[in-house]
Amino acid sequence: MSRAWCHRALLMIVVAMMAMTACHHVVEEDGKVRDDLPLDSLRDGDLVFREGIGPESEAVLQLDSAGGRYSHVGIVIGDNGKWKVVHAVPGESDDGIDRVKIEPIDTFFLSTRAEHGAIMRLKGCDGATASKAAQQAAHYAKQGVPFDYNYSWVDTTRLYCTQLIAVAYSSADVNILQHVTRMNDLNTKNIIIFPNDIARNDSLQIIYKF
Repeated sequence: MSRAWCHRALLMIVVAMMAMTACHHVVEEDGKVRDDLPLDSLRDGDLVFREGIGPESEAVLQLDSAGGRYSHVGIVIGDNGKWKVVHAVPGESDDGIDRVKIEPIDTFFLSTRAEHGAIMRLKGCDGATASKAAQQAAHYAKQGVPFDYNYSWVDTTRLYCTQLIAVAYSSADVNILQHVTRMNDLNTKNIIIFPNDIARNDSLQIIYKF
């Protein structure tokens, strides 16, 4: 059995799981909140990574041929003195419709959602540039941009997690994708970018991890 065939089979499983999650909406809000997040050290544009809980996360990690710990990524933004995360994720909406969302960073790192996690900052990127990227991501959330179950890299009318981050930073003239492990999708027309492709950027500095 070839590795390519296995990857395609896993991708099919991931897509099916995502679709099932969207149809059978469950939000787990009763997890444990981390009390060691460096809230006083955060700034707009910081990136948050997590290894999720459950088979969907495991399948994403198995698909990532370059290897890595993280299955999801979001971007930090300040909101009235509170730190929040903008991210595109299926199965965690309040109304059962999956779209780019903004939520408290505590919720992003709930124990029911994150087995491992990290916060990283792009070195050499000034605060104004990082803030522009975060504001662009927030704009997508405010516009209600839907989650992209087709994982199309060229279509930005719908977004998945890594695409959101790349497009947001691109709006600030920053290419966040220094390293890319591309995997052809089932139609061999699109590419899929993994969270670890972003995490592998040599200019990202870890400021917190668990």
